[in-house]
Amino acid sequence: MSAVAEARTATRRSWAPTWYGLLVGAMAVGLACFAYQFLNGLAVTGLSNTISWGMYIITFMFLVGISAGGLIVAAGAELVGSERFASLQRLAVILSGTAILAAAISIIPDLGRPQFVWRMLRQPHWTSPLIWDVIIITLYLAIAGVDLYILTRPNPRPGLLRRVAFVALPAAVLVHSITAWIFGLLVARPFWNTALLAPMFITSALVSGLGLLIVTTFVVQHVTDWDPDPTVYDDLGKLMVWFIAADGFLLFAEILTTYASRVPDHLKQLNVLMFGRLAPVFWAEVAIGVVVPFAICASRLRRRRGWVVAAGILALLGVFAKRINIVMTSMFVPLVGLAPGIPNGRPGQGFVPDPIYIPTWVEFGILLGLAGFFGFLVTLGVQRLVVPERRRA
Repeated sequence: MSAVAEARTATRRSWAPTWYGLLVGAMAVGLACFAYQFLNGLAVTGLSNTISWGMYIITFMFLVGISAGGLIVAAGAELVGSERFASLQRLAVILSGTAILAAAISIIPDLGRPQFVWRMLRQPHWTSPLIWDVIIITLYLAIAGVDLYILTRPNPRPGLLRRVAFVALPAAVLVHSITAWIFGLLVARPFWNTALLAPMFITSALVSGLGLLIVTTFVVQHVTDWDPDPTVYDDLGKLMVWFIAADGFLLFAEILTTYASRVPDHLKQLNVLMFGRLAPVFWAEVAIGVVVPFAICASRLRRRRGWVVAAGILALLGVFAKRINIVMTSMFVPLVGLAPGIPNGRPGQGFVPDPIYIPTWVEFGILLGLAGFFGFLVTLGVQRLVVPERRRA
């Protein structure tokens, strides 16, 4: 074993117990906060009559998005017969499967009475995008499991991964399209009610999923003795250019169409986004999620691994800001005019001219637990399935 490999092995042994302890502690905090919310109801969150969706739904959208990049990269490379990302396949599938599982769990605390979720399965409403989402998420998770099983077999049957890829790619497109339709089919929310929402979900999912794969690859490489192929950062950076370009174009097309058509309700909500209460988040999304990572990956800086990783981090932050903007833009414009209208629905609050949403410590605690769960499964998968693969190679 080389000196570098020995140093990495020593580092891994030193960080593993502490890291696992932090993740278990985060999960314990999350469970405690969930128990507190379960006993006291959604009144302990920042949600209200007018702001019915908040950080739980934002996180759900983000997790569904980051589940795309890894599986699409792995499946796409398999379909075209490329070996460029072969060293990342197991890591990509682990990230995708864990993210979609965490996304499904993130819905539970958003339900007022999660103990009755089984009724949706017993009496499904087949015309509702919600039940479509349950089906496609379950299918997507199963595909990730099958993909990982094949990748971990000593001598997988030739062409088997390619056949799975023919199912995985349409499923990846559907999981994001159906999530978008949950929003886009709500006619009462003009900002969501656009045919471009599903394509925008797909492109931003590709950006965030690829960003997560880049960052995780870098971290795993530095804390273990696993090494991906040396060209993967440059190749992933090239893909990032195209994904960001597509996402930025769709955003521009939506804004241009809205301002050119001058539809009052849609224009009102877009003004909230671009010039109103969400303007700082929106322009941060454009700067750190589109302009800067595109400039990095489209230039010679892409040849430097550190810059590609920085672009991946910025892309993740930008897409999370995008999820905040998508949810809260419509939530900040109530369906019923306030004062006189409907009360905000919180103790001690009367009629207010503008709905307010501030996440509480309970919401942050539950999301911390969810992050711990995600990190725990990914770490376990890396140690059991990714690092041993490299050693055998």
